[in-house]
Amino acid sequence: GAHRRPRPPYAAALRALQLGATAMLDVSDGLVQDLGHIADASGVRIELAADAVPGPPVPDALRLALTGGEDHAFAATFPQEAELPAEWQVIGRAVAGPAGVTVDGRPYGVGGWDHFH
Repeated sequence: GAHRRPRPPYAAALRALQLGATAMLDVSDGLVQDLGHIADASGVRIELAADAVPGPPVPDALRLALTGGEDHAFAATFPQEAELPAEWQVIGRAVAGPAGVTVDGRPYGVGGWDHFH
Protein backbone atom coordinates (compact mmCIF):
# COMPACT_ATOMS: atom_id res chain seq x y z
CA GLY A 1 0.00 0.00 0.00
CA ALA A 2 2.81 2.43 0.84
CA HIS A 3 4.35 1.85 -2.58
CA ARG A 4 1.08 2.50 -4.39
CA ARG A 5 0.09 5.50 -2.29
CA PRO A 6 3.27 6.97 -0.88
CA ARG A 7 3.19 9.63 1.79
CA PRO A 8 6.54 11.40 1.60
CA PRO A 9 7.23 13.45 4.74
CA TYR A 10 7.12 16.81 2.98
CA ALA A 11 6.50 18.69 6.24
CA ALA A 12 9.69 17.21 7.73
CA ALA A 13 11.64 18.31 4.65
CA LEU A 14 10.32 21.87 4.91
CA ARG A 15 11.13 21.96 8.63
CA ALA A 16 14.66 20.74 7.89
CA LEU A 17 15.10 23.54 5.38
CA GLN A 18 13.91 26.11 7.92
CA LEU A 19 16.39 24.76 10.49
CA GLY A 20 19.40 25.00 8.21
CA ALA A 21 19.71 21.84 6.14
CA THR A 22 22.64 22.38 3.79
CA ALA A 23 21.77 19.61 1.31
CA MET A 24 18.73 17.38 0.93
CA LEU A 25 17.33 14.83 -1.50
CA ASP A 26 14.72 12.15 -1.68
CA VAL A 27 15.88 8.60 -1.05
CA SER A 28 14.41 6.91 -4.07
CA ASP A 29 17.41 5.12 -5.58
CA GLY A 30 18.88 3.70 -2.38
CA LEU A 31 20.39 5.47 0.62
CA VAL A 32 24.06 4.87 -0.29
CA GLN A 33 23.47 5.75 -3.94
CA ASP A 34 21.60 8.95 -3.14
CA LEU A 35 23.95 10.10 -0.38
CA GLY A 36 26.74 9.47 -2.87
CA HIS A 37 25.24 12.22 -5.03
CA ILE A 38 25.48 14.67 -2.12
CA ALA A 39 29.02 13.52 -1.31
CA ASP A 40 30.18 13.88 -4.92
CA ALA A 41 28.55 17.28 -5.45
CA SER A 42 29.89 18.61 -2.14
CA GLY A 43 33.34 17.02 -2.27
CA VAL A 44 32.93 15.29 1.10
CA ARG A 45 32.83 11.79 2.48
CA ILE A 46 29.63 10.72 4.22
CA GLU A 47 30.29 8.23 6.99
CA LEU A 48 27.27 6.14 7.99
CA ALA A 49 26.99 4.07 11.17
CA ALA A 50 25.28 0.76 10.40
CA ASP A 51 23.62 0.54 13.81
CA ALA A 52 22.01 3.98 13.32
CA VAL A 53 20.40 3.17 9.94
CA PRO A 54 16.73 2.27 10.40
CA GLY A 55 15.52 -0.77 8.55
CA PRO A 56 12.73 -3.29 8.38
CA PRO A 57 12.69 -6.20 10.85
CA VAL A 58 13.64 -8.77 8.21
CA PRO A 59 16.73 -10.78 7.30
CA ASP A 60 19.36 -8.71 5.47
CA ALA A 61 17.72 -5.52 6.76
CA LEU A 62 20.87 -3.40 6.55
CA ARG A 63 21.44 -4.22 2.88
CA LEU A 64 17.81 -3.43 2.10
CA ALA A 65 17.98 -0.14 4.01
CA LEU A 66 21.22 0.89 2.27
CA THR A 67 20.44 -0.17 -1.29
CA GLY A 68 16.68 -0.44 -1.55
CA GLY A 69 14.78 2.32 -3.28
CA GLU A 70 11.40 3.96 -3.36
CA ASP A 71 11.60 4.65 0.35
CA HIS A 72 9.59 7.89 0.14
CA ALA A 73 11.94 9.52 2.62
CA PHE A 74 14.48 12.33 2.63
CA ALA A 75 18.14 12.47 3.58
CA ALA A 76 19.80 15.75 4.52
CA THR A 77 22.96 17.26 5.89
CA PHE A 78 22.97 19.87 8.62
CA PRO A 79 25.65 22.04 10.19
CA GLN A 80 27.13 20.26 13.21
CA GLU A 81 25.66 22.81 15.62
CA ALA A 82 22.13 22.63 14.16
CA GLU A 83 19.29 21.48 16.34
CA LEU A 84 17.67 18.70 14.34
CA PRO A 85 13.93 18.45 13.90
CA ALA A 86 12.37 15.66 15.95
CA GLU A 87 11.37 13.81 12.75
CA TRP A 88 15.01 13.40 11.69
CA GLN A 89 17.46 10.76 12.85
CA VAL A 90 21.25 11.09 12.76
CA ILE A 91 22.75 8.15 10.86
CA GLY A 92 26.19 9.52 10.08
CA ARG A 93 28.26 12.58 9.35
CA ALA A 94 29.88 14.44 6.49
CA VAL A 95 33.64 14.88 6.79
CA ALA A 96 36.53 16.19 4.72
CA GLY A 97 38.12 13.50 2.62
CA PRO A 98 37.71 11.69 -0.64
CA ALA A 99 34.11 11.99 -1.85
CA GLY A 100 31.97 8.93 -1.32
CA VAL A 101 29.98 7.02 1.26
CA THR A 102 31.31 4.63 3.87
CA VAL A 103 29.47 2.35 6.28
CA ASP A 104 31.29 1.68 9.54
CA GLY A 105 34.46 3.09 8.01
CA ARG A 106 34.46 1.00 4.81
CA PRO A 107 33.22 1.82 1.32
CA TYR A 108 29.90 0.04 0.90
CA GLY A 109 30.24 -0.80 -2.76
CA VAL A 110 27.54 -0.91 -5.36
CA GLY A 111 23.86 -0.78 -4.65
CA GLY A 112 20.74 1.11 -5.49
CA TRP A 113 19.24 2.11 -8.80
CA ASP A 114 21.39 3.85 -11.38
CA HIS A 115 19.35 5.47 -14.15
CA PHE A 116 22.33 5.84 -16.46
CA HIS A 117 23.70 2.29 -16.56
